[in-house]
Amino acid sequence: MRLTKLFSIMLLIQLFLSGCILSHQQENNQEQQPSRERIIQEEKEPENQPKEKKMNLQLDIKEELFHSVADWLDDEKVLYIVNNTEGSEVHTYNLYTGDTELFYKSEDPIVQLKANEDNSLFFVQTSPSSYEAELLFLNREGDIQYQTEIKSYELSFTWNQVNTDQLFVTSFNEDWSYSTKIIDIQTHQIMENPVDIPFIQWINNNQVSYIKWDQEEPSLTAPLYMYNLKDHTETLLSEQVVANTNFPNLITTIELIDENGTAVVRFYDSDSQEKLAEMSTRLVALYSDWSIPYHDLDKEENLFYIFEVNEEKNDFTLVSFSPDTTEKKVIFESIENFQIKLSPNGEFALYGPRFEKILDLNNQSVEELITLN
Repeated sequence: MRLTKLFSIMLLIQLFLSGCILSHQQENNQEQQPSRERIIQEEKEPENQPKEKKMNLQLDIKEELFHSVADWLDDEKVLYIVNNTEGSEVHTYNLYTGDTELFYKSEDPIVQLKANEDNSLFFVQTSPSSYEAELLFLNREGDIQYQTEIKSYELSFTWNQVNTDQLFVTSFNEDWSYSTKIIDIQTHQIMENPVDIPFIQWINNNQVSYIKWDQEEPSLTAPLYMYNLKDHTETLLSEQVVANTNFPNLITTIELIDENGTAVVRFYDSDSQEKLAEMSTRLVALYSDWSIPYHDLDKEENLFYIFEVNEEKNDFTLVSFSPDTTEKKVIFESIENFQIKLSPNGEFALYGPRFEKILDLNNQSVEELITLN
C-alpha cells in the first residue's frame, strides 16, 4: 500500500516535470519563430534594395508666358524658358520634388537653348534685333563662360559630340546666303570653317559629314560625304541619303530604297566607317522631299529610338533598335511624330512640339510635363 502510494507520487512528479519542460520548449520555439521569419523576410527583401522614385509633375505656367522646355540639366532636372515683359528667363524644374530655380535671365528674347554632349555647357541664343544674334555659353550653375555676337537673320548650330567645348555655327542672311564658323569655348576662338556647307554633323575633332545637295537640280536624295578639316580631303560615305545624324561612336543615315518610301536606317562605326547594322523602315512623302522621322540615341544602352510610320502611312509607332543585336521593339503605339530628347540615362524622353510632355520609356507612359493655364 505504501509502495503503491509512493509510486503514484513519483509518477505525478514525473508528469509535472515533463509538462514544465514541454512548456519551456514551446516558449523557446515561439520566441525563435519571429526571428526565423525575419531572416526569411530579410532574404526576400534586401535592406539596400532601391525604391523606385516617383515623379511629381505639377508645373503650371501661363500659356502666354511659356516658350518651351529646352533640354535636360541632368537625369532629374529639365530647363524651361518663359517670356515676360522684362525679357526671357530660363528655370530649372526638378521632376521629383517639383522645385524650380532661376537658371539664367536675359533682357533680350531667348531663341533657343541646347546642352552639349555631357551636359556641362549650355548654348543660349538671344536676339537683340532681327539681324543680330548673341551667343552665350553657360555652365551647370548658369554662369556665363563665354559670349559673342554675330550678324545673323537665322542661326543653325551643331555641338561637337567628341570635343564638348566646340560647335559649328551657320549664320544665314535674309537672302539665305550664309557663313560658317567653328567656335571653341575653352580658348574663346572663332575660326572660319573651310567647309562651304551650311549643315554638317561632327564625326570627331578632325572630321565632319554632310549631305551634298545639288542646289541647281533639287532631288529627293543626295550623297553623304566625310570631310577632313586638317588635310581638306573629301570622301564619299554613302549614296541615296535623306538624313544624317552622328553620335559619339556612331554615324547614322536614313537612306531611300525606292520611290514608294521604302527606306533603311544604316549604322556605321565612326572610326572605321564600317557598316555595323541596318534597320528597315518607311518614309512619308512631302511635296518636294521626304518627312524625316524624329530620332535619338540612348548612349548608355546603345539603343536607337525612331518614329516609324505604318504601311498605310496614317499612324506612327515609337520603336527602339539595337545596332549590337539588331533587335527591334515597339515602345509606343499610335503616337505622333514629335521631336524627342532622351535623358542622359536614357530612361525618359522630352517629347512634343515644345517638349511639353515626357515619355517614360521603361513603363511606356506619356505624362504632361507642363500644364498651361
